Amino acid sequence: MSPYKHIWQLSLLSFIIAGITGFFYRYGMLYPMPEWLHFANLRHAHSHLMFFNWVCPPIMAWMAAGVVDSSNLSAIRKFKVCLYTMLFLGFASYPFFLIYGYQSVPIGLASIPLAAVISGLVMLTWYWFIYLYFRERTTGGKSTSNLLFDASLLALLISSLGAWGVSVFQFTGIDSPLIASAMTHFFLAVFTEGWAVLGLLGIIWSIVDTETLLVKSGWLWMPILFGSLMIFPFSLIQSLVSPMMLYTAKAGTLLIVVSLIIHLFHFLRSAVLSGFIWKTVLFLISVKIIFQVAAILPTGIWPGEHGLSVLYLHLILLGIMSIVFMEAYFHDSGRYARIIFTISILFVIATLAMISGYWPPSLAPGNLYIWVMAASILPVLPALHLFFLTVFSD
Repeated sequence: MSPYKHIWQLSLLSFIIAGITGFFYRYGMLYPMPEWLHFANLRHAHSHLMFFNWVCPPIMAWMAAGVVDSSNLSAIRKFKVCLYTMLFLGFASYPFFLIYGYQSVPIGLASIPLAAVISGLVMLTWYWFIYLYFRERTTGGKSTSNLLFDASLLALLISSLGAWGVSVFQFTGIDSPLIASAMTHFFLAVFTEGWAVLGLLGIIWSIVDTETLLVKSGWLWMPILFGSLMIFPFSLIQSLVSPMMLYTAKAGTLLIVVSLIIHLFHFLRSAVLSGFIWKTVLFLISVKIIFQVAAILPTGIWPGEHGLSVLYLHLILLGIMSIVFMEAYFHDSGRYARIIFTISILFVIATLAMISGYWPPSLAPGNLYIWVMAASILPVLPALHLFFLTVFSD
């Protein structure tokens, strides 16, 4: 991964900035903030920096390293230019989301929603990477990891259509909050459950010690890809979801669960995925499966509830994803910092579970939101150590 080391460093820096922003978001729930800093804008700045610079570039750099030989300097340079551009735009969007959110910014006689414009440019870099990847994908054949990477990029492409749809829909004059919300949640569902999950699984499969499959490889990616296209109704207001939409969402969730169970079974058989950190990853994947099974069964749990959706998103993007990134990129250094990082993330997820609305109040500590605020900064500390570890090892 040495050709893409600086890509990883910038992504890790993004994680640190987003983590600090998340801390101030929690701080703002308890204490006064400066008048110019709006509460919602903190959330937008935090989430978009995570989506743009933490969720995408590390997976893409791993993909690029798998399809381009280290001697192919021309192809490596093209991938790096793409990823640097992606990261630059992600960083550029941060202050506009932080200060203005989605509001328009006066520039001369015009008024332009700069954060939204930059977001669109970021999505163009996704297409740029997809083009480079499939043009250079001449090695690796049909390995399990490559199949998962291919499917994840297809999911990324499809998810972006939902985001573009929201922008186009604004100019149609149709007054339908349901359609706009559905497009937004379609993007989020396919981006998270399709692109991110399949990409993570691809990284894990590239690390495991066996390619021996007990099922056809299609079971590892098709149910997740197609399921991710079907689950967005779970993110809508429950009263707006028709019975057909509900059955579709449950069917999509069931597809994802079946595939994840197959992945988990294979991972548990791997001798490489051992030790505290990898066992934590497998535990969190199990929690994800249990959460989705609970959504399918008539338990009364609605995944679109704010507390549950925040918990679930952090379970995937902060929990599983961040721990896998740290273990994959720092597999031979910073062991104790990675362990502390993993434990700190477990604390964050635990505190989010406590404010999800489904945690027994008698089992929650006093001053709960202070604990939530304090826990939110914990992963930043070992991440800072690991960041400086990469900087001073250059």
